[in-house]
Amino acid sequence: MKLKRLLELPGVLGAATFSNKGELDSYRGQISQAHARMAAHMCSSNSIMVQMQSRMFGDYSGNPAWKSYQGWTMLGPELGVVVVGDTMCFLDRKEASLNQVISALEQ
Repeated sequence: MKLKRLLELPGVLGAATFSNKGELDSYRGQISQAHARMAAHMCSSNSIMVQMQSRMFGDYSGNPAWKSYQGWTMLGPELGVVVVGDTMCFLDRKEASLNQVISALEQ
């Protein structure tokens, strides 16, 4: 299972999948169901916004490569979230490798 594999990576605190409508599908890790549900809504909304911006960058720049949306990342001083497709991953910034997490999310 993808979520279990993500939790084996250093610095990953929790992971979850969500629907396009922002509904929580499944979650694992150091996160409550209530927080996972709120995060699913936030991640779905942000993903829709980033997809729109991706299309706009592609149109305005004339470079279709911008339109190939994969995901997004938000980082704070200690914590972060990485979203690829329908999967979100919560990180301890001091312990996690963004490259390793993104690679695992793309599989």
